Amino acid sequence: MLISLAVGLAPLRAQTPAAATQPPSIRADELDASYAEGIVIYRGNVVANFDDIRLTADEMRWNRATNEVTATGRVVAQQAGRRILAQEITYDRDTRHYTVTDLRFGRSPIYVSGEAVEGAPDRLTFRNATVSFGEPHPWSPTVTADALTYYPERDLIEADGGRVGLGFFRPLPLPGTPLPTDVPFVSDLTFDGGYTSRLGPHLLVGAKVASTDWLQLGAELGIYTKRGVMAGPSARYDTTDADTGLGATGRISTGYIHDTGDRLTDLLGDPIDPDRGIISWSHRQQFSPRLTFNAELNYWSDSEVVRDFLPQGFFPVQVPDSFAELTYTTANTVSGLFFRAQPNDYHRVRERLPEVTFDVLPTPVAAGWVHEAHAAVALLRDDPPTGSPVLRSDRFDFYYALTRPWTPESWLSIAPVVGARVTHYDRALAGRSDYTRSLGEFGVDAQFTANAVFDYQNERWGINGLRHLVTPKLSYRYVPEADKGTAYIPAIDRRVFATYLDPLGLGARRQIDQLGSLHTLRLALDQRLQTRDEIYGSRDLVRLNVAIDSRFDTAPSERTLSALHTELKLTPAPFIDFELYHRATPGDWTMRELNTAITLRSADRWSVQFANHYLEGDIQEFIAGLAYRLNEVWEGYTRHHYDSRRDRFVEQTYGIRQTIANRWIVGYELSFYSGQRRESDFGFNVVLDAINF
Repeated sequence: MLISLAVGLAPLRAQTPAAATQPPSIRADELDASYAEGIVIYRGNVVANFDDIRLTADEMRWNRATNEVTATGRVVAQQAGRRILAQEITYDRDTRHYTVTDLRFGRSPIYVSGEAVEGAPDRLTFRNATVSFGEPHPWSPTVTADALTYYPERDLIEADGGRVGLGFFRPLPLPGTPLPTDVPFVSDLTFDGGYTSRLGPHLLVGAKVASTDWLQLGAELGIYTKRGVMAGPSARYDTTDADTGLGATGRISTGYIHDTGDRLTDLLGDPIDPDRGIISWSHRQQFSPRLTFNAELNYWSDSEVVRDFLPQGFFPVQVPDSFAELTYTTANTVSGLFFRAQPNDYHRVRERLPEVTFDVLPTPVAAGWVHEAHAAVALLRDDPPTGSPVLRSDRFDFYYALTRPWTPESWLSIAPVVGARVTHYDRALAGRSDYTRSLGEFGVDAQFTANAVFDYQNERWGINGLRHLVTPKLSYRYVPEADKGTAYIPAIDRRVFATYLDPLGLGARRQIDQLGSLHTLRLALDQRLQTRDEIYGSRDLVRLNVAIDSRFDTAPSERTLSALHTELKLTPAPFIDFELYHRATPGDWTMRELNTAITLRSADRWSVQFANHYLEGDIQEFIAGLAYRLNEVWEGYTRHHYDSRRDRFVEQTYGIRQTIANRWIVGYELSFYSGQRRESDFGFNVVLDAINF
């Protein structure tokens, strides 16, 4: 019978002979000795202390001639707080070697069992071994091996003839290289299956197997009965040093499919080639506390490949980005080398090939003055996929500003600002070879602060006193002739659609190739209602921010007053959240935009959310979601998305989740869609997610 270990341990570590300075002590209910053979037999509640090892057993035989001890029957061996349970342990006091049969032991996060174990000062070898991450369970990541060697001093294991998988299903081979015990042998396990009318029944499986202590290699496989098979290698790596934090982390994911189904057309209306694939690489590296490197590569063979086969990755990021960035920081400067390219030919991207930047953060200089600066040299390219002319620009940009913060009263701060920005273009338009634009900036930032305290208590809502903070703000900027030179400037860094107020300062604007007139006064009012909090000191119950711009110079399509922007967030208690964003035009007060969301929850039992999105002339939709936890295993949920402009439910989803062995969450989901451009009108999915490994 195998005895399970109740607490984590490392194997018994043998000491050098010089350590055997203490005489053994042994207690037992019965003693039987054969002096001729030199064997002493102890029976019943045996407790023996040899050197630094303590043995308890039903029976123990000590051969004084060979100095070998054999303990049998409910054997427990303890050393330095570690413990092994087995049916039999043989211990050689001279060599400090031991042999264990029918053993199981655990050391979080792994549990190991084997038919026989041989111990030595530097290793412990299991025969016909099984290793489980977490408690052994049919759904636990599991490794089997003909022989598994554990190196206690280095916390490494090495498998001979190893295979890895879940429970009794172990299809993947395990490399024979030594691996640390704190690295999962299997990681990034994914299982996703279901049915849609466009893909048919389908199954997605992915896994990575530890190759070294810093590298996991694997593959991702998708079987789509109506489209074909998508497959490709994947990897994850982490060389970060635990003490210094230096090193690199990253992951690679790929996939290729020969698509035999109805591919429709891409974003540009062109037919999609049947050979389709993706390559995704993400890398983060810390060379030193000051020097970092970040990079991403996202290649899609066509604009719809991710949307068709991996929709969970498409909706968060619908335009792939590929860049590399090297950054060096000091106490008050940031230097950077930034490269952005477009490996795909169907999205418009402002490429930087490359851009070198140097920033001086706001820094005191003298007499209370604070300066900041920005300089950049960039080789820019804008190659539209629609056949429009390619724009190129070799640009040098420099910005410098001085400000003098002044606080005449504790409730008032004033900061006048002067600045200048010089931008030179080597590739100009309208018949010019180059063009230089020089702009000056004048402005002021003022802020008032006031507060009031109220001794209000409400135990039910967790309110322990109230503090009301009111902060009116005024900002003014004037940049004479900010729109000059428009005819000569390649508009690569241009305005993009946004409904929020633009950054006000000249140095904060990114659309420097398309600057409009800038003579603006911004008024804002920020308010907070807070209460005391035992953990954070204080927490916000209400946040209300409103802001509006008054433009002294206006473009033909602009009004003197901008829309009034209002943001409201209510968190009066842990079980309720409410957020609102509202934008309306002064004068007629026509509502241009309204986004709201309210979430109610009851601890971990249930939660419900209602939200709406309204954008004049474009969006008018309502979203509702409900999740209810039935017990520790089962949870139900539903989502509904209604488009009131088209009078239809865009999405209706009903699902349940099941927790298995405290390690997996299995989701069963049924969805109905209406008005989708490419997606199916019906879908059923089963998704298996790992919780903690």
